[in-house]
Formats: sequence, structure tokens, C-alpha cells
Amino acid sequence: MRAANEDRLHHAYLFEGPEGVGKATFALWLARYVNCEAEVRPCGTCRSCRLMISGAHPDLVVVGPDPEKATRIISVDQAQALTRALQLQRHSARRRFVLLDPADVINEEAANSLLKTIEEPPRGTQFVLITSRVGSLLQTIRSRTERVRFGPVPTEDFALWLSGRGISEVHGLAASGSPGIALRLHDGEGDERLAARDAMLDAIGQPLFRLFAYSEAEGKKDEGVSRAELVVNLLEELLRDCVCLANGRGDRLLHADRRDRLEPWARALWPGGLARMTQALATARDRLRLNVNGRTVLESLFAQLNLELTARPAENR
Repeated sequence: MRAANEDRLHHAYLFEGPEGVGKATFALWLARYVNCEAEVRPCGTCRSCRLMISGAHPDLVVVGPDPEKATRIISVDQAQALTRALQLQRHSARRRFVLLDPADVINEEAANSLLKTIEEPPRGTQFVLITSRVGSLLQTIRSRTERVRFGPVPTEDFALWLSGRGISEVHGLAASGSPGIALRLHDGEGDERLAARDAMLDAIGQPLFRLFAYSEAEGKKDEGVSRAELVVNLLEELLRDCVCLANGRGDRLLHADRRDRLEPWARALWPGGLARMTQALATARDRLRLNVNGRTVLESLFAQLNLELTARPAENR
């Protein structure tokens, strides 16, 4: 906090780390801390704190996926509107905060539109980009930020936190150090996500005609949100866990409750198969952003994964 106390904050931070570990929560807390009017900050009761807690502070700008778009993106229209808004004077804050959450859904056109603003923001403006998938961000964006890594909550602290909130051990294990995920699982909101994960694990390794039937079902869109994107996100998390297992870091798994299913994947894919699947995931994301049919994207992705899982070990070196 020394940088905040001495007014030496970097103009743009990139908060990266697993989903649900407090990146956005800390960004909002930092905005309150910097702009609090009390001696002991953040007080939670001054005008600035109250406005920020309610989400009504005019100098706290949170930009998320464009509700007008069928796919989950931060669009060039939003980027251009943000650039225009930042040309106006701050209202009352010491420092205006702009949060891009999640930053990894900024499409290329929007990212290019924001590059100069992120690199040289107006005086008194602070950018915070928040992501659980830093690899999906353009390098040109990453290079203009100072990266801050968030990790899972340490095991003992997480166990105490779970116990204090009456969250079950099963949900805690599935959350793997992520309070946000644990809360959603506890509230029942994560049941669909876990069901989607298990359906995918059951489908992979089946004959291609069954895998393609799964891809057809999951490639549909529900209320304008691509179901295929959820599947791609889940597969990325599972492959990340494979990397952890291959490197002896089983304590860092996001899906620790399915370790027995992932260990054979890690052995089969490490290292070359995982590298190729990482590229395949990036390609799948690009195609979804271009509004390519979800079924087509998933069929291609899972056909490659099946091929990698059945390749001879020597081919994955």
C-alpha cells in the first residue's frame, strides 16, 4: 500500500489470477482506500465510500461485456465511449478508477482503440484490468500494465473461512482456494457449472459421433450467452490443472475433486499435447468472438483433444 499512500500508483494495473480469489474485490477496495475522506481509510461511512459501495460514484467506472452484443465481449463501441468520457473532468475523487472486468473479453478492435488511453490516461485516472485468463489478453495490452498476481487462498486460511460460513468441505474442495467459487457452489449457482464440467469429462474419450452429439448440445446459445464459451473456459481450467499435475503441483488444482480423472490426461498430454491444446483454446476463443457457430468450434476443439489423448507418448514430446 506504500504506492497508494505516497500517490505513486502505476497508471494501469493488471490483476490476474484464478476466478473468485478477490481480484475485483481488492480493486474496488483500492478505489475506496485512495478516495476515502477519513483519516483511517477506507472508513465506509464518508460520502466517497458510500457512493463507491453503492456503485453510484461518478469517478468509479466499471466496464464489462457489452449487453447489446450476442457474444460476451467488451466492444469497440464501449471503448470509444469510455475514451470520450475520460476526456471530461473528474467529479470529486482524488483519483478516478476505471475497472475493465473481465479484461480478457476485450476484442481486438476495442483493445486497439484503448491502447493509447491505457498507456497515457488522463491525469488522475487509474486503470485496473482484471482477468482469470491472462493469455487471452493481447500482448500490446499486457505490456502497458503492471501485473499483480493473485493466487488461491492458503489452505489453512481457506478452511477457516469455509468453516466460518458453514460451507461444506465438498464445495470447498471443488473451489480449490477460491472464496468466490465456494460461495457460488454453496448457493447452488455453481451446480450447473459442475454439471457441465462432468458432462464434458464423460464425453471426452467417447467415440467421435457421441462427442459431436455433445458438441451440438453444448454449442447452442441460451439467452444470447454462448454455452460454448462456458465449455471452453472449463476445458482451459482442466488443462491448467493438468499442467499443475505434470509439474508436481497438485496442491494448486482448480478441480481437485476430479484429480483422478485428470491425472491420466496430464500423463498423456505433457508436454507437447498441452502446448498444442493451449493454442487450440486460443483459436477457439477467437472463433467464438467472431460469432462462429459454437457447435463447429467445439467439434474442432474436442476432435483435437481426443487425438492428443490417444497419441503415442513420443508424439507429445
